[in-house]
Amino acid sequence: MELLRQWLPIRERWFLWPLLMHLSAWLLLGNAYEIAVFQDAAGRLAIGQGVYESFSGWLSTHGEGYYAYPPLYAYMLWASGTIANASGGHWWLTQLAIKAWMLIADLLTVALLYRFRPSAAKNYWTLWFIPVVALGLVQPDLWVGLSVLAAYCLARQGRWFCTGLALAVAICMKMTPIVVLPFLSLHLMNTRRLTALLRVATGVAVGLVLVGLPYAIAFGDLGKFREVLLFHLQRPVAGLNAVAGLQTLVDGTLTVAMLVGGQIPASNPWPGAFQGAAAVYPVFTILIFVTVAILARAQQWSLKQAFCVPLLVFLLSSKVVHEQYALHVLPLMLVAFPGAWSRLAGSYAVYVIVAGTPWRFFPSQYALPSTLDALIPPQFHALLGPWVMVFFVIATAGASLVFSWQLCRLVWRLSFSRGYLLKRTRLSHMNPEILVPQHSAPSGSMS
Repeated sequence: MELLRQWLPIRERWFLWPLLMHLSAWLLLGNAYEIAVFQDAAGRLAIGQGVYESFSGWLSTHGEGYYAYPPLYAYMLWASGTIANASGGHWWLTQLAIKAWMLIADLLTVALLYRFRPSAAKNYWTLWFIPVVALGLVQPDLWVGLSVLAAYCLARQGRWFCTGLALAVAICMKMTPIVVLPFLSLHLMNTRRLTALLRVATGVAVGLVLVGLPYAIAFGDLGKFREVLLFHLQRPVAGLNAVAGLQTLVDGTLTVAMLVGGQIPASNPWPGAFQGAAAVYPVFTILIFVTVAILARAQQWSLKQAFCVPLLVFLLSSKVVHEQYALHVLPLMLVAFPGAWSRLAGSYAVYVIVAGTPWRFFPSQYALPSTLDALIPPQFHALLGPWVMVFFVIATAGASLVFSWQLCRLVWRLSFSRGYLLKRTRLSHMNPEILVPQHSAPSGSMS
């Protein structure tokens, strides 16, 4: 019990009242499409079928992705499927078994933050959208954020092999954290710690093998992971980025024009323009990262910049940015750059509320209406229904555009931020962020 008190703020009032919200999200929420995919994947894994074998068939019949991640989350789904089958396979119990992994990541994240910086733990735990996004969308993104945070903590302690292992865990959950590796390498080369760089690389390689090899042996369809990579490259622009926001704004504006009696020209150029933008978007993303890498080299980025800023650049430059992707970097931001998240919080919160409908966070078994206009009385539906939907479309576009602008400004500011003075001396085995701490750590927390 004493160990639990040390790692979890169970005596803090700010921990207890949101705990009910997090547990309610675990019990009640679950995005209808995502939970259906993961229930199917858990069932297949429990009987010995791999998740990549079914990817192309599911995509061709449903028009949406199936299990589109590296194999680490598949182990969790296999365990959930096995437990669900043993308990009778009821849909609600199966969903609880799947979402339990997100609840575990949720508790581990607040525990690690509490050990590192109690104020960061409070800021994380009291954010209203955390249980909605982390548990309601049933995605393993919070495991990514937890692993990145653990890697940063290990790097601050100079435990470079374990840093590589933690980054490998994050990459094997979702591939986004791979963007940290070149910037961490630049940081270690700038500070002349080539031995540390070798240890990080070894840890990443060992971690990738330890995660991928058992899956390859057990299921044999890991080679079809290339279909997942191709799927991600060919996806249309969507989510919290400027191009998707502009596209949504154009669609909303054209809809308003039709509602007021306007005519849309048959030669409307916008769809083709946005399809072309999606095709060249990877080139734009690469150019952005190359530019930022040059800046990082010139500015002698600190350790916290090397971890945090690349993940923010990914949110800025990726052609698909769903709301759960913010969880990859949010726990780290609360520690490395306290207060930075507040610059993005407003537009992000609006997007979470208005994108799609609030019903998207609930399983289909609840039989809730698919859109908000279904709640309008029939006698007013023809008059008000289209306008309600247009309002949400334009609000979503506005939130995306504002978030992208605020994120661009934040990336620019953090790229030039210096949390400590890095002396240009040869440091072969010491971590400068440990030598020059940025704050006095609270009693009982990590320094």
